[in-house]
Amino acid sequence: MDWLKISSAIFAFSAFQFFSFCQAPPPVKTPQPPAIESKTGYLTASADIELLPEMPKIFIAPQTTLPVMEDSRENYLVLVIIDSFAACCRIPKYQKYMVMTELSRDGKSIYFRGGIEAELIPFKIFSGEEMPITGEDSKNYFVSVLRRKANMTVKMPKQAENVAFSRESAYAKFAAEQRGKGLEYYGGAWVSGDKVSDLRSSQLSAESEKQRKWDTLKAMAEAGIIVLKDGKIIHGAYKGGDKTSVFFESDGGDTRLYGIEDIGDIEYGKAVALGNLDSAGRLVLKAEKLMDSSPGEAKKYLDQAEPFLKKVVSPLPDIREKSTGIGAVIAEMSGNIEGKLREKGLVLFNYETFPEDVLNYHREKGHMLIGGKTWINPEQLCRRCSGGGEISCIKCQGAGKINRKCEKCQNGRMACRICDGKGYRPCNFCNGVGELLRTCARCGGSGVVSGYYSYPSGPSLYLSSGAIVVGGFSPWCYSNFITRACSVCGGSGNMSIACSSCGGTGNLICSKTEKCSFCNGAGFLKTACSDCDGKGRLICPACFGKGYKGEAQKYPGQEGVPDSGAGGISRGAKSQTLLP
Repeated sequence: MDWLKISSAIFAFSAFQFFSFCQAPPPVKTPQPPAIESKTGYLTASADIELLPEMPKIFIAPQTTLPVMEDSRENYLVLVIIDSFAACCRIPKYQKYMVMTELSRDGKSIYFRGGIEAELIPFKIFSGEEMPITGEDSKNYFVSVLRRKANMTVKMPKQAENVAFSRESAYAKFAAEQRGKGLEYYGGAWVSGDKVSDLRSSQLSAESEKQRKWDTLKAMAEAGIIVLKDGKIIHGAYKGGDKTSVFFESDGGDTRLYGIEDIGDIEYGKAVALGNLDSAGRLVLKAEKLMDSSPGEAKKYLDQAEPFLKKVVSPLPDIREKSTGIGAVIAEMSGNIEGKLREKGLVLFNYETFPEDVLNYHREKGHMLIGGKTWINPEQLCRRCSGGGEISCIKCQGAGKINRKCEKCQNGRMACRICDGKGYRPCNFCNGVGELLRTCARCGGSGVVSGYYSYPSGPSLYLSSGAIVVGGFSPWCYSNFITRACSVCGGSGNMSIACSSCGGTGNLICSKTEKCSFCNGAGFLKTACSDCDGKGRLICPACFGKGYKGEAQKYPGQEGVPDSGAGGISRGAKSQTLLP
């Protein structure tokens, strides 16, 4: 039987522990610092409180945006400010209100297109809510409450129930107890003084490192280079940013946001050196692909790579070694290009290949080269287009587009589609009548307030307000029942009252105009220029697109070769005009 006693003891102990656990009080919430420090004191609600409004209704003016406190199935609860004090009003989700309002995409605010008369409702203070006192008058305290992550001021009657006053906030009292235990408030928690010192040192170190990375990121972006932590190098242009990230547009046209976490632990000088080496390396790769097919283009890329190498100044051995290697490759490739051309009797001039005797002839004659292939006398150059063969379009100033007035609106505004520009529309609640028929409160809709029996002889039996007065009468006389009409409704049973929605006018206020959806409120549209077909450039009328006047200068024996005209450039590009 010992095992039975042991089992019973274990069961009793477990039951006690379970009971104790279930009856244990919930953990106490640590007080947080108040949003506003009050010199007067603090009020704390011990139960939910409803602050009654000082007026039944309020008129919300057109084109007003107010924060939404609650979005229920039937109403919007909207926060309004009346004489610097917060109040709450209710907007029923009726059709007449919905056509006058527009809810924001995030549902946090509502825009009133037209004026609305809204009903004010009690402002709720929640149990346990601590309210700093910001002022007072003879009847009320002015207290601050937090709603929608913003501090609002409301009136709290001094005679209000379920409200406790304290000179200090709950946080101040709790903080005094914690400090007495040798604890300090840091990072949202109470920790020992030694640990606070370590945390502050660690935070300062982290902030210093964060600032160093940000300075490096911004300096790199402004230099047109970003080196990512995976070693990838991006070239482009800095487009702005904040204290932790930058907008950077790459050479490919892609704009992205780069943060300090995207770059590695790299110094600015090394990043710039790597960026210049990368630029030089890319140009060398392009030149390698064009060595045989277009030696002039290859030589141009090699010449463009040399300035990047000259910018590389770094004491780091790996960078110096890589820079020296790329420089040797450039020198070798340039020598190969010149050697192969010399074997064919060709030379380079302005990155174009010419037979050596042809080039010498034109240089001796003082000819100038335009468009890469055409030789002319300097006086033949078209002064209007400077040899390009095209001029900027006068109509669109080279933009390719012109502004055309929007045909749908006037200066970006168009007549409101709800009221057709009248500024008002018929009230949906009363159908534009301005009055509503309601059951008469006095007669209950019957049209009669009293009645009585009339007898040919003798006194009458009156029925009035439920009381019966009986008098003498002759049994052989027949009675007549006569009614009295209600004086309030005139016997109709209904009474006319002014519509509360429109104030008896029959109309609701509406904005006369709204933003044009066709031009997005700009008042004009950008269209392609008709003179240049949106290109922004026109064929030069002085030289008819050739870039020069007269006939091109030919090497003896090449007179029959047709001219390319402005070097055969594509329209919209500027011709290269160089003197020998």
